[in-house]
Amino acid sequence: MRTTAFALLASAITGASAAIVRGVNLGGWLVCEPWMNPSLFDGEVDEWSLCNSLGKDACLERLENHWSTYYTRDDLVEIKNAGLSAYCSTPAYQPPTRYPYLIRAVQWANELGLDVMIDLHGAPGSQNGWEETGLVGAIGFVDNSSNSDRSLNVLQNLTTEFTKEIYGGAVTNIELLNEPIFADAALRKFYTAGADIVGPANASGINVTIHDAFYNPPTWANYDPHDASAQTPGEFLTLDTHQFWAFPPLDTLPEPQILKHICDFATALKINNTGIPPTLVGEWSLSTGITANSSSNTEQDQAKRTWFRKLFEAQNAAYSPQLPGQPSIGWYFWSWQTEYDIDAWSYRRGLADGYIPKNISDPSTYIFPVLDTGCIDDTFEYTAEAHVSGLPQSSSAGTASATATGSATSTRSGTSATGASSTSTAGSSSAAGMSQPSRWVPWLAIAAILSLCTY
Repeated sequence: MRTTAFALLASAITGASAAIVRGVNLGGWLVCEPWMNPSLFDGEVDEWSLCNSLGKDACLERLENHWSTYYTRDDLVEIKNAGLSAYCSTPAYQPPTRYPYLIRAVQWANELGLDVMIDLHGAPGSQNGWEETGLVGAIGFVDNSSNSDRSLNVLQNLTTEFTKEIYGGAVTNIELLNEPIFADAALRKFYTAGADIVGPANASGINVTIHDAFYNPPTWANYDPHDASAQTPGEFLTLDTHQFWAFPPLDTLPEPQILKHICDFATALKINNTGIPPTLVGEWSLSTGITANSSSNTEQDQAKRTWFRKLFEAQNAAYSPQLPGQPSIGWYFWSWQTEYDIDAWSYRRGLADGYIPKNISDPSTYIFPVLDTGCIDDTFEYTAEAHVSGLPQSSSAGTASATATGSATSTRSGTSATGASSTSTAGSSSAAGMSQPSRWVPWLAIAAILSLCTY
């Protein structure tokens, strides 16, 4: 029998290691980004521009071919075999032609015993103006009420569909909106309306997930979408935060400072009785300023694989619960793959090259000891193997492209972790021990909880 979202949260909160969420995002799938899916684009900056260039029919033909082939059931089998507990998938409000592919993925997850988190990755008008919402430009979500109404309709459709018995409870979380960066008052109003829709599905095992809007978890302590004066977090509520080290100003940090920031984050999420809701790190990667301009393939770069292994295990430890009652309940890596399996962003490349543990659910496959603080012992001596076999040629479409992280960085240049958007919409919100990540959103992806999170 499948573990419901409630049982998952309850066991994670009481410290049951089997319930820790360790998942991946199915990035670059239901929403496409030029840096992740370069062969789909002809110089366009987003999906809207692509379809405007090609025309409706030609664009739909190109995208449907991609949706039907980019992730298959075999990928989900590999995800499960890697010991991951979840995958996350992220649909947008349009068009409905993507919907059958989401349904098929949830059906596969049910067959394989994977759990799925779905989030609304792109909202009408765009909740952040980035390519990950399908349209680069102004943040138009709050310009008129119809954008909110249409988004709520999508949440209603998702909730109605995936509470049906035929899915076996595979969908455990629905996230109301991914990486919003508009005004706090408007955001909280939308969260309350969204919780009114998804909340009644609690009886079917789906819980409400909200994004922290880059205010970081302590800002949401004791948050209840239905009670502004609450002294405890809302029931069946989870918080999603994204932690990246590849974007300004954090891209200038040297290795020791990156590890310190990760450890500080771990400490902040491993304190009991803070009122912070159960928290998932829904997106993170191995991309940093140290490797962003690297031209070396990890298969030929022993030092790079050594650093990636340390960085991966540091974040795995930081984002996972260690004792009962801690806010952290797990994570979703971004992403399972990219078109060229960019080394810092491809979980499956990390498995093949040995800088990600072969079975993440088995701590005996880890290398670095974990201290009582919840941080790794980064003084532990480790050097990666001199030679690795890497991904089969059929799995990776290139070599040079597979090593470059600059594409991901360039699409997000100017999205400062402490930039004007953060200040204008919410004021200063970085708490001690919390890094302020850049505002970056993959728009229509799917992740899973293994639980497998569909994002």
